Amino acid sequence: MLFTYTTDRMELKILNEEDAALTTEFYGRNWEHFSPWEMDHPPEYFTAEYQRRTLAAESVQYLHSHAVRYYFFLSGYKLPLGTASFTHIELSPPSCACCRLGYRLDRDFTGHGYMTEALRFLIPKVFFFYRLHRMEANILPENANSLRLMERLGFMPEGTVRGFAPIGGKYRDHLRYSLLEGDIFPQQR
Repeated sequence: MLFTYTTDRMELKILNEEDAALTTEFYGRNWEHFSPWEMDHPPEYFTAEYQRRTLAAESVQYLHSHAVRYYFFLSGYKLPLGTASFTHIELSPPSCACCRLGYRLDRDFTGHGYMTEALRFLIPKVFFFYRLHRMEANILPENANSLRLMERLGFMPEGTVRGFAPIGGKYRDHLRYSLLEGDIFPQQR
């Protein structure tokens, strides 16, 4: 995977520790927008030091092929407008290689197709680079925007993951969606 890609409208980049001020501002300005859908975070999550440590840890995870996160940028806009993460990458055994998809989009950029554009670009690259068989996404049942996104991207519903993640102080059930390598590369079926 390259550190930077360009789509029709965006630059997709892996950030490093030096970008902590950008991610701190991105998460801080969007916390109310993200909080209904995200796991609970400690208060220090919104500090530059916490974000610096997170970006450093993500660099190590990337180097060891355990995870990769891209931030999306528009020309002339200094903050990221979104992010896509591919985590829990498991490469062994090869027939079961999989990862988990997560994403966030700035409150001011929803409804313009940016997330669809970024994920349609990145997902095939992640499948190919890591030689994945499967990708999963877990979504709260009331998150209608994410459910529509999964449909647009060709993910298939699999069922409910009970007590998947703590959100708002309690473990919540999520709907699991998956995409297989044969859905991306039909010759692999």
